[in-house]
Amino acid sequence: MKRLATSMLLSFGLSPVFASAQDISVSTSHSFQQNTVILASQPITAPVAKAETTGIKVDWSKGEDRIDGSIGKAKLEKMKGVTSALVNLLKDSCLGAGVYNPTWHGEYYSGKNSPGAQLKFGMTSHFAEQNADLSITANDLQPLLDQLVVNGQHFLTMRVATTIDKNALYYTDADGSGASTGETSGASGGQTKMWLITEGNGRLPFIPVTRAAYLAEAKAELTGMVKSIEEGWKLKVPVRAAAAQEAERKAVINQLKAMYTGADLDIRVRVYLRSYKTDEEFLKENIAGETAGFRATIRLMDNLLAHLGAAELAKPAIVSVAAADFHGFEDGQTNYMLIRMNPAYFNYALSEEKPQLFLVTWHYDAANASTAALDRRLVEKLDAQALQSMLGK
Repeated sequence: MKRLATSMLLSFGLSPVFASAQDISVSTSHSFQQNTVILASQPITAPVAKAETTGIKVDWSKGEDRIDGSIGKAKLEKMKGVTSALVNLLKDSCLGAGVYNPTWHGEYYSGKNSPGAQLKFGMTSHFAEQNADLSITANDLQPLLDQLVVNGQHFLTMRVATTIDKNALYYTDADGSGASTGETSGASGGQTKMWLITEGNGRLPFIPVTRAAYLAEAKAELTGMVKSIEEGWKLKVPVRAAAAQEAERKAVINQLKAMYTGADLDIRVRVYLRSYKTDEEFLKENIAGETAGFRATIRLMDNLLAHLGAAELAKPAIVSVAAADFHGFEDGQTNYMLIRMNPAYFNYALSEEKPQLFLVTWHYDAANASTAALDRRLVEKLDAQALQSMLGK
């Protein structure tokens, strides 16, 4: 499955919508309350720096910022204040001042290629001794997203969170090396962990598409494919009048009689008659053969719609394959569910440089012994609540 085209698929104008509000509310309540593990956090108050270097201790080396495109000075300064505050938060909470000595820089993007009307920006730090990288990016869901075409529509798919609490959605192995199985990656590919920090209180920037909604759309796609095949064969094999078909059949038999006699003629006539098909029979047989797989999948979808309970049908559609390859929902087999963006999550009254969500990405070499302590400290002490308190400010 190919990755998203950054700009087109994340604009709300192109985001697919086919799940009802009622479906989604049921879906969220049933899906996101399963197997929940609350992340440990020690709430602190994160000081918001006024300038790029405010509060940054000398043991964190500051690299050159990366600025993509043209950003107004005032907006850039505000974003730099947020990135500085993020660094301070990391040092004062999970990483500890003076314990680790990474280099860091800010990254700022003028293009609005993320959900909502907000600018994407954040900080990235590199831990050379631990062969690890940690970034916190505002207003960007792209690393969690993919796409799936259903019934001619480009649907977004999103990674299924490993655990969820009121402050964060937690993901593991997001680099794909163990994404399907949950296995820990080795030194070659590294391991990735992510935290999606949202406003909380049940508000999320996306809405899962229900199983019922997916089945309806996927069945419509396959039904359309069957109809297209039928129409194609009807163009290739026009059905002639019965009299014309019978005249052709008799002409073939007469030709055989003119060429053969006795037992040889009897055998050839029997073989011909046994294989003979009217135009209607030939057409029906070819259509059935070419559409057999699609019809079997449609029967499976009808069976699921008829026999799954309302609660099951309201769960998120976990699926990663085209409708024609559907063999059932892939819970536990794939990490992606169909979603649509939730425009109600984003506050369009806020200025575009304000963070409305954070994505924390931690990528490290799991085989590096010195990384283990840093990984444990980060997982145990990353203060999602403190990050959450920075949203919208």
